[in-house]
Amino acid sequence: MTAWWRANRWYLLVVAIALPLAVVVAMIPRWFPYLDRQPTFQTAELGETVRYAGADFTLDELIVLDGEEWNGPLGADVVVASLTVDVVEPRGGLCEAVLRSDEAGFDREWDAELFPDVDYEVPDDVERRCQLDEERAYDLVLMFLVPRGQVAEPVLQLTASQAAPLVLRLH
Repeated sequence: MTAWWRANRWYLLVVAIALPLAVVVAMIPRWFPYLDRQPTFQTAELGETVRYAGADFTLDELIVLDGEEWNGPLGADVVVASLTVDVVEPRGGLCEAVLRSDEAGFDREWDAELFPDVDYEVPDDVERRCQLDEERAYDLVLMFLVPRGQVAEPVLQLTASQAAPLVLRLH
């Protein structure tokens, strides 16, 4: 057997180098576009104004309300996010809002509830959906239902297709 290894050592060495090299060369055209599509995060603190997707966003309030006190669903707390949005350069479309939390050791996220069954009253003159289609300023209130007692420091994440792969995180 050792004679076979000795007779074929150079061929085996070429295969050991050429095979991984061929895989790398084949993956390069897919790897760089994949990296370009990965989200990058722009962050802002409470009260800070930031330009994203042609609009100025200011997070005015991000509070966690006791679900039992506000007559929410059993086992849920209510998170209310109040923003001021000033669309300066309309790019069209909507922006998707999710609430994120990395508490309890892993990342979780929840979608906004347009009309949750809670006693929290949202004024009629505010918007409930983030719209970036016309030049205007408006107040936006988003509500989320989260597991009771498990979210203390939420992060509001906004994603607009016109700004991809940039994602806005407000906390």
